[in-house]
Amino acid sequence: MGQFGAILWAKTRMARHLIASVRTESKLKIIVVGTSGCLLWILMLAAFLSAFHWLQEFQPATGTETLSLGDVLMARLLSVFTLALFFMLIFSNVLISFSTMYKAREVAYLLNAPISVRAFFVSRLTECISFSSWASAFLGSPLLLAYGYTTDAHWGYYAAALLFYPPFVTIPAALGAFLTLWLVRIFPRLPRVALLALACIALVAMFLFLRKTMSAERLSDDAVVNLVLQTTGQTQSPYLPSFWVAQGLLAAAANRYRESFFLLGLLVSNALFVVWLATETANRIFLAGFSAIMGSDNNRPRPLGRGVLGRLDSLLGFIHAPFKPLIIKDIKLFWRDPTQWTQFVIFFGIMAVYIANLGNSSMGYKNEAYRNFVVILNNGACLLILASLTSRFVYPLISLEGFRFWILGLAPLTIRQLMWQKFWLSVAMTLPFMLTLTTLTCLFLDVGAVRFLVAVYSVLLANVALSGLAVGLGSIYPNFQEDNPARIVSGMGGTLNFLLSIGYITFVVGTQGVILQWNVLGRYARPETFWYVLAIVLIANTLLSALALFAPMRLGHRNLLRTEF
Repeated sequence: MGQFGAILWAKTRMARHLIASVRTESKLKIIVVGTSGCLLWILMLAAFLSAFHWLQEFQPATGTETLSLGDVLMARLLSVFTLALFFMLIFSNVLISFSTMYKAREVAYLLNAPISVRAFFVSRLTECISFSSWASAFLGSPLLLAYGYTTDAHWGYYAAALLFYPPFVTIPAALGAFLTLWLVRIFPRLPRVALLALACIALVAMFLFLRKTMSAERLSDDAVVNLVLQTTGQTQSPYLPSFWVAQGLLAAAANRYRESFFLLGLLVSNALFVVWLATETANRIFLAGFSAIMGSDNNRPRPLGRGVLGRLDSLLGFIHAPFKPLIIKDIKLFWRDPTQWTQFVIFFGIMAVYIANLGNSSMGYKNEAYRNFVVILNNGACLLILASLTSRFVYPLISLEGFRFWILGLAPLTIRQLMWQKFWLSVAMTLPFMLTLTTLTCLFLDVGAVRFLVAVYSVLLANVALSGLAVGLGSIYPNFQEDNPARIVSGMGGTLNFLLSIGYITFVVGTQGVILQWNVLGRYARPETFWYVLAIVLIANTLLSALALFAPMRLGHRNLLRTEF
């Protein structure tokens, strides 16, 4: 057994033990997570099937003839999907590879073991691929199945999807690791203020670019089919791996196996080349980059009173002990972990992209029913971003205390105070972000006073409910053996937290949307009936939010009291 084989054997046994440990988990949690995951997959499949059938039946007028939008778009749909997935995997693998190759606890042990840098890098790259690609397989499989069913694809299409997927996800994983190696080698020499300035410049540039190029007016004024051809034409480059995958699947669906096998060979050969390039790069610069991170000035203690972090004690002087030291500790841990604050910057980027497209006008938006529907979708989008924030950053807070949790048990601090400190920190950090996002989107959409107040009230409720849900479930299912927040979130407890957050958002947005839409359609016999029904819905949402806050917090407190440290 070689060096890579030994590492792979150890990781495989660890994965088997992790899967076997599910038997020790709560049966209720397993049932809820499993059932919710299956329902989500089925709902996505049904949604894609409906969308594809609609595309095939929709007939926009194009001059003197009528052309099915499905005939134009369906052939390029896979290219759009695979290209978007390709770039998302590159970006996610940059973050995952950094935490896996540089910040994981076992890295120092593996570097001291009698294995080469090449074997170490390939083993960590394999872990990055498995860690980053399972979600895309889960979320992408309904789209591929729906596409094949709608277009009556040949059976070889489904076999080709299984064959094309491993080399396709390997290429962005290797590229992400390659970029991480060079970023770690170069950026530790730059001050963190310069890094933040570069990130802000990139976000502003992206905002201006999308603001200029993504205009809904073009969709209402120009020919629909010509616009679709123009916007999707950028995905048809023969130099893109996503194009090879899409064309290979289409060729297999049309029973053109020679073309499909050629594209599969092209994809596999390029995947092997990119892996070789990243491995040789790691062999030359990984140890230097790892040493630079370990000896970086950012890891050295700063004198009190210098820098933003040094002034936190005076800036938070209005907060009394024992909460202030804990808040300062959490902020410093967050700031010192690049994988944490870089992902938080991503959310600002998503907000910039989202807001950049709201200012575009559309002819359909003048219709009141359509306007109300867009407002409802906007509320749902804002709450989904909030759910992502709490699931990614708030849920791991208790678990990140790790082996130091016993120190908190000796401190003049109760478990209940610790949990509420995490809760109020979450509310204080996410509420300004979400209120700004909601206010800006409502202003761009010109939603009116009633819809604006409902949206703001929903954000306030959801902020409290989802923060309490994340802290409570993080206390019910803590993982003190793991120091990687991404792995903590991807566990059973983190999955349960996200699914319950989605269920909460569905109920809140769905009930409010039905009431507001019925009012626009004139379903109420008297105007005052709308206000009575809206009040009942808001009270129900408030009670549900209180339940989502206090029930998990109470159960989490009970679990931590019974836990041995």
